[in-house]
Amino acid sequence: MVKNLRMLRESQKLSQEKLASLTGLTARRVFSYEQESTEPDIETLALLADFFGVTIDFLVGRTSYETVPAQKDSLQLKRFGQRVRQFREAQGMERPALAKRVGVTSAYLGLIENGGKIPKLETCLKILNALGMSADTAFMDNLDFAAPQKASMLQSQIAALPPEKQRFVLNLLESMIQAVQE
Repeated sequence: MVKNLRMLRESQKLSQEKLASLTGLTARRVFSYEQESTEPDIETLALLADFFGVTIDFLVGRTSYETVPAQKDSLQLKRFGQRVRQFREAQGMERPALAKRVGVTSAYLGLIENGGKIPKLETCLKILNALGMSADTAFMDNLDFAAPQKASMLQSQIAALPPEKQRFVLNLLESMIQAVQE
């Protein structure tokens, strides 16, 4: 019944195990859906469609058009989820623990962290408060005045690299700065 699941998963370069981890399913369920030996319930279909940004009709092979009509994403809100995941992992917190603190499922939090779902403002605030994360950190890719926050984060990441990789990254950044100044 889920005719396009394997194609979507492979197009994202995800293993069955990784897709299972990101969506809160088991690898065995993903495998059985791809083999069409098991049919998912409507909630699972909606979860998978949301995760891949496609319609349920496309997922089950009823239509040939893939995506939900695109909305302009000038705010890069998908980066919010990536920042949340980075911050959570830096604190050594597991996704289920954060999901419990926020009052959402681990699967839903996984969708947020992978950019498959943009949370409502209330949920966003709960996530930030549960992590002790500033809005500047979460939205640094969108805020003009968050450049110092992003620079500080990059500085920490560069400092954590081995010396030869630090030199490489710093030389690359220096070249890029010179190129935009010309």
